[in-house]
Amino acid sequence: MRKYWPAFVVASALIVAPSRSFAQQQAGAAKAAASAEAAVGTAVAERTLTGAAESFTADVGTLYCFSKVSDAADSDVEHVWYHNDQEVGRVKLHIGGSPWRTHSSKKLGENPAGSWRCDVVQDGNVIKSVAFKVE
Repeated sequence: MRKYWPAFVVASALIVAPSRSFAQQQAGAAKAAASAEAAVGTAVAERTLTGAAESFTADVGTLYCFSKVSDAADSDVEHVWYHNDQEVGRVKLHIGGSPWRTHSSKKLGENPAGSWRCDVVQDGNVIKSVAFKVE
């Protein structure tokens, strides 16, 4: 029995070592950064943005920011709306998978003319910004 003991120890170490190394790599693996595609338009119908543009007339009333977010499953993002660089709206949205489509809307109110943007934000970081004008 003693003859085989060293061989058993070496063989066991070879079997256990690769799995331990793999587990350490998994634990230390960096999570992919979230990314997004986004656009602003006049409506959302059947999970698709319609009326996308970079400029809108002042009588449009309500606009929609539609975003497709990747690498952010089971987390939250925010659509932060700005008019002339002043924050005018913030909407928290849950991301259930990857990629995940979501949207928010903004009623423009009185005197909407000017520069606008909608930022897609995760954990305080802007992952996409869409600029547009209302004339």
